[in-house]
Amino acid sequence: MSAKLARPAKTAKTDYLGLSWLKFIAALLVIANHTGPLARFGPSADFLIDGALTRIAVPIFFMTSGFFYFRKLTGDPLADRRHLLRYLGSIAKLYAIAILLYVPLNVYNGYFSSPKFGTLDLLRDLVFDGTFYHLWYLPALMIGIAMLHGLYRALKPAAVMIVAFLLYAVGLLGDSYYGLIAGSGVLTGWYSAMFHVFDYTRNGLFFAPVYLALGAFVARSEKQRPSRPALHAVLFLVSLSAMLAEALWLREGGIPRQDSMYIFAVPAAYFLLLLALPYKGPANRTLREGRAWIYVLHPLAIVLVRGAAKTTGLQPWLIGNSLVHFVAVCLLSVALAAVAVRLPSLRTIRTVWRPRAKVAGSASTRH
Repeated sequence: MSAKLARPAKTAKTDYLGLSWLKFIAALLVIANHTGPLARFGPSADFLIDGALTRIAVPIFFMTSGFFYFRKLTGDPLADRRHLLRYLGSIAKLYAIAILLYVPLNVYNGYFSSPKFGTLDLLRDLVFDGTFYHLWYLPALMIGIAMLHGLYRALKPAAVMIVAFLLYAVGLLGDSYYGLIAGSGVLTGWYSAMFHVFDYTRNGLFFAPVYLALGAFVARSEKQRPSRPALHAVLFLVSLSAMLAEALWLREGGIPRQDSMYIFAVPAAYFLLLLALPYKGPANRTLREGRAWIYVLHPLAIVLVRGAAKTTGLQPWLIGNSLVHFVAVCLLSVALAAVAVRLPSLRTIRTVWRPRAKVAGSASTRH
């Protein structure tokens, strides 16, 4: 790791409470993306939430992960390598737990029994796409962190940022801006070849690096940056409005292949992070670790809410009413997360999503 990126060690008794609440809200936005809370109000309203606003959630996860990971590097290659291996090991453990948790649902959905399913398909899902629709984030985080760690060892921070933005541009053309290259022989052929390796460019190679790099930049310059909440709030709202307009324009033109990556999501997530960063407070382990479990467990909550609705005859409310369905899934996800936080065997999640608050700035060490 370049010495320019290393941060001095310090002991902190308070937590980044603003970032904790920001990631909690981001977890609820992920649930909104998977439940369509405004679907009952029409396709346009549904798209503004499901296809646009919620797309800022995962960038927040990546950016905060980059912030917490890179601020702990010391500049010593051996110590930083150990930090990397511990971090990747923690993510891998969490990923393994999540994979096993969703095996029954994968069996029920016929994931393993498809005639087209094979070893290469399983390997692709494990490395890029996730074995369940939301689990792609964990391998993406592993790939992105490992890539950025290596790049910062070889390049200056400014060069790393340029590389990350170029990778994001490649990802955009395979996602929301795919229609711009459709029909172009060379580019279409290149992306078609890539889509044999993974289903989406929304992955650890193209999506994660820019947000992780921005998180690292914020960590590196935290002490030198004055707190300007009013300015950051204005810039966030301007960027968010531009992102929503961008999403509507792309949708109207029929350009996206997938609506996961937007240009203006980058400044929107960045300024939102700066807005939340200065707010610190007493450590809250349930909030800190629970938001991670909300992300991991919310698809299970969706299944349980639907099952309860059919059992009790409340389908018109718990399923038919999209807003009630969203609230029910949120409440159950939070309840399941609160239980998971208190299970000692699942404490591995702590080192993935956020280090212990009492050593929040030390050199020791997850959507």
